[in-house]
Amino acid sequence: MSSQVNFAAYIKPEELAELALKMANTFSPMGHELPLAEVVCGWLQENRLNAHLQPILSDRANVVAVLPGAGGGKSLLFNSHLDTEISGPEFDWGMQAPDLNRIGAWREGNKFFGHTILNDRGLMATTMIALKALRDSGVTIPGDVIFTGVVGETGAGPVDEYQGLTYEGKGFGSRHLVSHGVRADYALVAETTDFGISWLACGACYLKVKVPGVNQYTPRSQRPDNISDHPNAIVKMAHVIQAIEAWARDYETRHTIQSPCGRVVPKVNIGAIRGGVPYRPNRTSTHCAIYVDVRILPGEDPLRIQAELQRAVDAVQVGAKVETFLARTGAVGTGIEPLADEVTKAFRKVTGQDPLPEAPQEVVSMWRDNNVFNEAGISSLTFGPPRRRDPQTNRLCFELDDLVNMANVYAEIAYAICQQAKG
Repeated sequence: MSSQVNFAAYIKPEELAELALKMANTFSPMGHELPLAEVVCGWLQENRLNAHLQPILSDRANVVAVLPGAGGGKSLLFNSHLDTEISGPEFDWGMQAPDLNRIGAWREGNKFFGHTILNDRGLMATTMIALKALRDSGVTIPGDVIFTGVVGETGAGPVDEYQGLTYEGKGFGSRHLVSHGVRADYALVAETTDFGISWLACGACYLKVKVPGVNQYTPRSQRPDNISDHPNAIVKMAHVIQAIEAWARDYETRHTIQSPCGRVVPKVNIGAIRGGVPYRPNRTSTHCAIYVDVRILPGEDPLRIQAELQRAVDAVQVGAKVETFLARTGAVGTGIEPLADEVTKAFRKVTGQDPLPEAPQEVVSMWRDNNVFNEAGISSLTFGPPRRRDPQTNRLCFELDDLVNMANVYAEIAYAICQQAKG
């Protein structure tokens, strides 16, 4: 049911821009999201919306706000994530690149640049503005509209000395929500999708591959012809990496599928390596480890992926061992048609166009928190604007018109869903 209310009249572009930049420039990296949670919760409360923090750790908290309905209607939950990338010594030393959290975001005309605003604080701002527009319009809706800003959506998993809930990612905050009673009939995850609708997302397995070696002093070290006899675990690992890269190419080809949401290509990445003592390179390394991210199709068994990778590294014959330290399964939404239909209608009403017939390959091939809601039986999809490329600088950006339109679209979707009678 399309609204007769002009929600655009209650959406102020400059208010949206100011909110998005304020949030994007709040230093609050993955694992330490409380500063941004307090900003988000404070803004909602200042604008007379019923909001509260849902504490998880001393420095991690979700934000929940509810616009209560009159009763009898279906409910819709808007979800977006507070966290962006990691920050700290590990990033500075391991990446040797600018810290994306500290760079923040900036505006040039009606374009917004910076990783924090693109993922995911710009779209979080649009859902907050949409909630405010629904309230300000005075429209009566039977069902509740719920806002959630969550910790730990981006990729992380406890391993080695990095232990505990600080290092939990891939849906950590959203799982905390639904397991503690924050639920709805439908959930819309506000992330960039290039205006494609997706109710499918891949899962992820994080695997540690270890290779043993022998401690030898450089002048006494050996370099045998057979790699399995080499004392240095780092040198052995070079051959293991080659084997994994070959396996990854085959894995991606074998697991590519065409889904109703778009082409799915689950990929593999070697994201980190550790071995030896940097300030003492006069010893062969007794240990080397790499850390591998394997994206998996919905329904895939993580144990099968571990076994398949183990067979690939066994072929090198250097004693490599594979262990899993994170396993998150993907999911396909069911009963999603009513929400997908209202997304299409709302987008058409606001923009005069239809959503893309398929979401981009990378959207349906990555983790999104709709996995958590779909696994919990809450029909969920993700929908949002594109990250456009500025022709002058070649940098990715948001355009203000896209953000304003999305706030309007989200308000229209909420109105339509929450008018539907609860069965």
